[in-house]
Amino acid sequence: MDLREARNKLPEVKENVAVILSGGMDSSIVTMMLARHYGPEKVFALTFNYGQKQAEECMKAKELCRELGVPHKQLDIGYFGELVQPISANISGTDIDMPDIKEVLGDPQPVTYVPFRNMMLLSNACAFAEVVKAEYIFCGLQVHDEYGYWDTSQAFVDALNGITSLNRTFKTQIIAPFSLLSKTEELKICKELGTFNLLKHTLTCYDPDSEGRSCGRCPSCSERIKAFQNIQEIDPIPYQVDYKKGD
Repeated sequence: MDLREARNKLPEVKENVAVILSGGMDSSIVTMMLARHYGPEKVFALTFNYGQKQAEECMKAKELCRELGVPHKQLDIGYFGELVQPISANISGTDIDMPDIKEVLGDPQPVTYVPFRNMMLLSNACAFAEVVKAEYIFCGLQVHDEYGYWDTSQAFVDALNGITSLNRTFKTQIIAPFSLLSKTEELKICKELGTFNLLKHTLTCYDPDSEGRSCGRCPSCSERIKAFQNIQEIDPIPYQVDYKKGD
């Protein structure tokens, strides 16, 4: 899928759209595309700090919205992180070690899974959408995530839309435009948008250091690095390891 095909699939709107913007690469590219297609004043971004190890991504989301001119709101729901901390490697303060990509391959539910996170975030986003009159809620779920996370699939999105359709007075629909795309395809779309330089305002790593540098070893980093190698481009973000094009 190229940019033209991706934009052709975006629905027409009379008012606004909302987007869950984590600060990661997937949702950031979605936000860039929405701002270009609908105009930044019609795109309302929502970011969550739930106690994730990569909380620095929230600042990245803020920076990106400032560059794009997109209205941005951050919600702090740290209680959710406290709730799931004992069983998720992705929560700050947990005793569970962060795995590398080889340790999670083939695992239907790796330790990086955050229980019911996407249901929690999308439920809040539905309420937010009603406030800002957003006819659609976009999110950055994409095909690489589905191997280990049941709540990142198109089937999950479809099930939630069955619930949102019950709203008697306000209709909104959740859309995951990249649910069938790889990160490599996303990067190609970003290049076509002419916003490749804005990827410096993203953080994909599950376990960045105190300086905000990505570890280069976790599953999320591995997938991101591979995608940049596939398009023969240098990732603009800093890593703790020596990352070079084509290595």
